Formats: sequence, structure tokens, C-alpha cells
Amino acid sequence: MSMPECSLQEEINKRLTLNLLIQGAAAHTFITAHHLVRDELELIEPGITLAYDKAVVGLHLNYFIGDIALLVGTARQFWRKIDQPDHPFATHNFFRKYGWQLSNSSHRDLVARGRALGIETRPVLHYFPTLSRFLTLLKKELPHSFALEEIAKRCVSSMWNLETDRMDASLTRDTQFGNLDTPKTKLGRMMQSGAIGYGGVRFDGARFDVVAKAWIWPLLVHELVKGTMELICLHGMNQLDDDTYQQATLEADQIEYETWLLQAGPACWRAFLAVLPRNRPMAEIVMHVARLSPAELDQLMDWMMATPDRARQYLSVIGRI
Repeated sequence: MSMPECSLQEEINKRLTLNLLIQGAAAHTFITAHHLVRDELELIEPGITLAYDKAVVGLHLNYFIGDIALLVGTARQFWRKIDQPDHPFATHNFFRKYGWQLSNSSHRDLVARGRALGIETRPVLHYFPTLSRFLTLLKKELPHSFALEEIAKRCVSSMWNLETDRMDASLTRDTQFGNLDTPKTKLGRMMQSGAIGYGGVRFDGARFDVVAKAWIWPLLVHELVKGTMELICLHGMNQLDDDTYQQATLEADQIEYETWLLQAGPACWRAFLAVLPRNRPMAEIVMHVARLSPAELDQLMDWMMATPDRARQYLSVIGRI
């Protein structure tokens, strides 16, 4: 069956939707992955999983109430202005309909996790304890870098069935790699220069591998998942001609958008997980989702939010008919 021809804007919006799922999967893993390998982590550094529990909540709250929010503005300001013509997501149906709801849900989840852990979740007051926990983790992890890198790869491999020899994971302060596009704005350049983690796909001439570099372990897992999802989602972009692919990714992959995708992404990913069939590999389903046309993907995402049983039924047969 031939794919319907789509406009460049439709391809941009599809890429934005895939980026929301990519960032959502990575952020959800950032918050939860240490529980999957608790025993291994505790053997290396007793008490580190509780330290991760507290640190990741505070660090992700920065996108809502911390230094990142001071830099880019609040979630309410951004998502409530989406109907304005100059908004970057003004033509994106799913973002217009659910962006604020998902962002707000992610924030509430973080606050609930923080309160359960007994940590500060109010603006300003949360920042310095979070910074202190981050610096403490840097010291705790330093003697165990290699072991933590190997655990990170095994953890992601267990979730995504990607061989560990296709992952290059490094705990390092030198996080940038590859040929990064120069951001269009001063804000973007600031965000790029201050990034403490990068993840993506690298082609060595024979195969694609996943590369992740980050300052701390939870962020390393985050970047590995982001790169793995990116690798899978390439299946949904490989039918585009080179020019359309370049234009769509250049517009949709702007670093200035990451804050908003990381706000809405975790709740979106949890909604996606809730409709996934349990008898098929997650990577296989994501691959087929990435291959959908922009209109089909938009419809599936709407079903996921409004009629999850319909989305669940659709995903149970996707790729088989």
C-alpha cells in the first residue's frame, strides 16, 4: 500500500509527536529506572537508590519550577498560549488538545512523588536541596563509573531488547558528540552549551548504534532510552526524501522545544504504556507506530487519550494487517 502524500507541516507535526514519545519514554525512565536494577546499584553503593529517588524528582521539577522555568517561562504560560498563530505548536492538533493537560499531569505526579519522599516541591525552596543532591551523586558515582555504565546498558537492553554492544554509554562531563545543529535562538544556544546529557544515534558506515553521555546515572539511562527510541523511530522517517527529512527534523528537533516535551512527555508515555499490548515487544509496537502516516498517528494519539480501549485494540493488531 502506498503512503498518502503529506505536506511538510504534517511531517513536522508527526516528528513532533514522535519526539514527545521519545522524550516521554526517556523522562519516565529517568524517574523510575533505578528501581529496575536496585539490587545491582545497592551492591555498588548502599543507599544510592534512595538518593536517586530524591534527586530525579527534584531535577525533573526544574522544568516546572526551577532554573529552567526561570529561563524559558512557566508551563501555564506556554501551553495556554497555544492557540496564538505564532506559537510553535499552533498547528499541532494533539498538542493543542492535550498539551496542557499532560504537562499538568506530569507536574502533579512529580509533586506527589516528592511529598511521599519528604522532599521540598515548592518553587525556589526546592532548588538548593536539589542542587546539593546532584553534587552528592557526582561524588558517589565517580569511583564506580564503569560499573554504572554497564548497568545502564543492561537496564535499557532489558526494556528494549537492544544488544548492549550497540550501546556506547559514558558517564562524563564532556557530553556533546556528533555534528550538532546550531540552535536558531540565543536561548537555544544557552541550553545547548549547558546540557549535562546527550543521547542519539551514530552511524559508523555499517550499522546504527546508540550513544549516550551524561553527568549522572539516571540521566545516562535517560539518554540511552532517547537514543534507542530515536533508532526505532527512524523506521518512520526512512520513506521521506532527503530534503523533506532534513526540513522536518530541522524544524521539529529544536532544543528550545525540549522543555515543553519533557513536561508533557512523562504523562503521555504513561498513557501510551497503558494501551500497549502485553504479548508483543514494546520496540516492535513503537516501530509500527512510527511508520503511521501523520493523520493515522494523530488519530491513534487522540484515541489513546479519549478512548483508550480503542487505542488498545488498534495497537493489538498494528503491523499484522
